[in-house]
Amino acid sequence: MDKDFARLLSLKDTMTPWALRAVATLGVPDLLADGELGVAELARRTGVVPDALHRVLRLLTARGVFTEPAPGVYASTSLSRLLESGQRPMSLHPWLDLDGAIGRGDRACVHILEALRTGLPVYERVYGRPVWEDLAADPALTASFDTAMAARATALAPAVATGYDWPSARHVLDAGGGTGTVLAELLRTHPHLRGTLLDRAPAVTAARADWGTTDAGRRCAFTTGSFFDALPPGADTALLVGVLHDWADEHAVVLLRRCAEAVGAWGRVLVVEHVRGDTASREDAGLLELDVLLMLVYGGRERSVADFRELGAGAGLRLGGVTEVRGGLSVLELLP
Repeated sequence: MDKDFARLLSLKDTMTPWALRAVATLGVPDLLADGELGVAELARRTGVVPDALHRVLRLLTARGVFTEPAPGVYASTSLSRLLESGQRPMSLHPWLDLDGAIGRGDRACVHILEALRTGLPVYERVYGRPVWEDLAADPALTASFDTAMAARATALAPAVATGYDWPSARHVLDAGGGTGTVLAELLRTHPHLRGTLLDRAPAVTAARADWGTTDAGRRCAFTTGSFFDALPPGADTALLVGVLHDWADEHAVVLLRRCAEAVGAWGRVLVVEHVRGDTASREDAGLLELDVLLMLVYGGRERSVADFRELGAGAGLRLGGVTEVRGGLSVLELLP
């Protein structure tokens, strides 16, 4: 087979991504965590048709996700263990669960042609309201979104806490910080810092319950609200971790303006995001895939340094330093 033809065939694969999401949603990796099971027993426990499940498991076994030690008997691998739910810090389950907020967004992506023709997100077409209204109306979806964001934050928090000149800061306002995973790591790593966590009530309540009584929590104010409204004063540093890329430019400028108002003339706004290059490369494929997803579901985008500079200017801020940290992230410093 021609090499280019084979490569294109691998790129057009439709079934493997959805098969992964299906078995994660059903909890098959969890069932196999304690040992191998036959397909009939797996089907009984998950409430599906044995032959249909068998065909999906064979596909994923061929892809290396599971093993088949005997005909019709399946066992876990290092890949399937990353699909287990629970408290695994690197679990992909919250990102693939079709009953959760992220999976719900993924299902809207079949309408990509409409997004190309209109330039608008397609989530509302599928579910009847924009993504943020949809999440706010369903506590279960909100909780699943917060879980996914916390898992991501757990992976990047150490890089943020050690990759910037935090000793020069005094009080950090984490706007849209979810359950406060990054802010808690900052406060633990830098005992001189004080913090304010601002987000929706469910996330802030979960944060307070999780780490509010720790030493870091005693140096933190837990505040509910919207980052599009006036933000709590008193901080010299406003922090936005993976927030701006969820929003179109006009909303991102408002958000930055609110942060600038909160920290005042001598403060700074720190944006932690992946920075898109000016030209596409294979190394950027994962980031560019996320860029398209943001367009389809949230109406947001991944941005280049020039894009961040332009956003900052719209909010009365100038771009200072850009510090690369681990995991492909950058800390962009915006100053009055």
